[in-house]
Amino acid sequence: MSSSDESGSSSSESEKKIKKTPVKKTKKEPKVTKKGKKEGKKGKKKVKDENAPRRYLSPFIFFSKDHRPMIKNSHPNCTFGEIGSLLGQEWGKISAEDKKKYEKMAAEDKKRWELEKKNYDEKQKTVVQPESSSDSSDESD
Repeated sequence: MSSSDESGSSSSESEKKIKKTPVKKTKKEPKVTKKGKKEGKKGKKKVKDENAPRRYLSPFIFFSKDHRPMIKNSHPNCTFGEIGSLLGQEWGKISAEDKKKYEKMAAEDKKRWELEKKNYDEKQKTVVQPESSSDSSDESD
């Protein structure tokens, strides 16, 4: 009986070992094209129009513009990232009433951006329309 118990225990030990070992999943390597680029990801980024209006600023950015010089003076050896961290801490400490000032500035900036964006979009439509009408006149000839 002892021999059967030992064989039974050895099989259960091997089963335990199998269960304990995690299954390692291999990551699929991205396919490489003839040009040496990885397939599956778009390589080109959309080109930003330089004439497009700048996006509106957040309340925190307006706060940062006001307080960055003060923090730089009080912490002259801080790096750019450390100053940003200190600004974030200060932003968290100020009251909701103080934040309203910066939120109002951000709201005005957003209105400015919406107006500029509307004008920009209208100009883009007028630029595209003459090009498409000239193409259609070529086709009729």
